[in-house]
Amino acid sequence: MNKVSINVEQQLYVIDDGEGYTCFGFANARDHANQIARALGRTELTFTDEDYATLAGYEKYGHAVHAWSHSPLTRTTYFEPGTDIKAARELESCRSHHRKVRLILGDTSSGEPWLEEHDVVGRIGRTMGALKVPLLIEPGEDGGGAILCACLLAIVDWKSGDVLYRHPAYREIDLSIKPSGDTERPWDVLRHEEVVASFRDIGQAGAYLAFMRGATIEPRIFR
Repeated sequence: MNKVSINVEQQLYVIDDGEGYTCFGFANARDHANQIARALGRTELTFTDEDYATLAGYEKYGHAVHAWSHSPLTRTTYFEPGTDIKAARELESCRSHHRKVRLILGDTSSGEPWLEEHDVVGRIGRTMGALKVPLLIEPGEDGGGAILCACLLAIVDWKSGDVLYRHPAYREIDLSIKPSGDTERPWDVLRHEEVVASFRDIGQAGAYLAFMRGATIEPRIFR
């Protein structure tokens, strides 16, 4: 059985599985338990003020996951707390239709993209187990990483380039290309005068800029 301790300073549960350690935030435990409690109509699974940042709270989170796993909802896709319902619906549609997509992730408060180039192009799958969370599966792969659904700014259809989902706060990032003065990588891409990437030729720089603004361009072109 896993041993769980508390790191108050970093607001984390630290889980020792005997082979290593993983961490889980106090707020994550609360938000997942509360979301499951609402979905199942199980008010006894809802966090109280006394549960937060306690081992009892982590135990309640575990009870919530167990309850979900023994309900019909365990057969559905589970989306992390804070996921826009429209984004969830579009991800599920893309999964069921095996649609290749481009995900744009970022800060949903400011609408600023994170400039992610890895793990953002592929089809949507999902994990096994009690909480079947969405995965981004890259071409040629059988599995992939969990999608940060609550941080989705846009979902773009790869084939057509159509925006399938757009967060209300999302805005295309303002990037520019300027000479760097470096002989090996003479072209810089800048965001607000800050260099975010450098390239050997201007074509790569242009492809990177377009990709980061949502264009469906193969990342291999600029890598």
